[in-house]
Amino acid sequence: MKAAVLSSPGELSIKEVEEPDCPSGGALIKVEACAICPSDIKMAREGHRDLSYPRILGHEVVGKVIQADPALELPEGERIQVWPGLTCGTCPSCQTGRDNLCPEQGVLGFNRDGGFAQFMAVPAECARRGVNIIPSGLPSREATLTEPLACCVHAQNLCDVGEDAAVLVIGAGPMGLLHTMLARSRGAHAVVVEPREDRRKLALDIGAEEALEPSDNIEADTYAAFGRRGADVAILATPAADVPSLLRAMAPRGRICLFSGLPRANPVRPLDLNQIHYRELSMIGAYGCTSGSDHEALDLISSKRVAVDQLITMETSLERLNEGFRHIERRDGLKCVVTRF
Repeated sequence: MKAAVLSSPGELSIKEVEEPDCPSGGALIKVEACAICPSDIKMAREGHRDLSYPRILGHEVVGKVIQADPALELPEGERIQVWPGLTCGTCPSCQTGRDNLCPEQGVLGFNRDGGFAQFMAVPAECARRGVNIIPSGLPSREATLTEPLACCVHAQNLCDVGEDAAVLVIGAGPMGLLHTMLARSRGAHAVVVEPREDRRKLALDIGAEEALEPSDNIEADTYAAFGRRGADVAILATPAADVPSLLRAMAPRGRICLFSGLPRANPVRPLDLNQIHYRELSMIGAYGCTSGSDHEALDLISSKRVAVDQLITMETSLERLNEGFRHIERRDGLKCVVTRF
């Protein structure tokens, strides 16, 4: 089969490799679509200390079942979206719906071969809880955005985003825009802060109530969005946010979601802990997604409560995967999906 194989950092090429077997307890799928995540690009360009080579990347995957373990009850030809988590299933985190925090967790396209290939093995660790059957009317390219939306669902569940919440989304890249649509689907008020005019316009088009150009003072930006009430929830969909200033602009019992990782060079910033203490603020980390939030995300997409199609700005072939990478790196568009294998 054809696959995009990462041999070492910076060495990504299309090769003929052996088609995988159907794993015991798992499934073998013919890949129909696989979306590009910025983490794919980062690993392809820079590698990662835990990444072994050669590796087939890609974790936002949709495919048709070729073969499956009988216990899975997945008929041949069924289209599925795959939650990419590889978990033990027995630890306290897995047993309480927090499988994204499994100490044994791996990820398809990182610890096992992923979806930038004509066929992909779905291991038993993933198949037992991470397979979603796709409704017949939902295009495969849209279903690939289930996993990124699931990360937003997980974060907003942690932050208790609900009806009438004042939600400030900082950054209008693909994840910030997904957060905006998700917040609006929950009946929240969503305001976006984003430097690029074209993305501010898109944020308004997808339902943001306001889209503000950032100033040098995020406290002022927040008050401009919600008045002196401040924000109930602030979602950092970019690593550049000024968290110490943001604390002062939160409503009482406000929640700041650290959705994006902070800059590696300076992840620690002084905080006024009295702001947190006296106003009962919360800072909430959100990492990846659970299998449960993945199921929830597919339901949101298939019901059109979150319309992801407008975020897909390019389709490409496996042979031209690097062109898709450049499309994202240059920030020419938002999401690129490989649909031709």
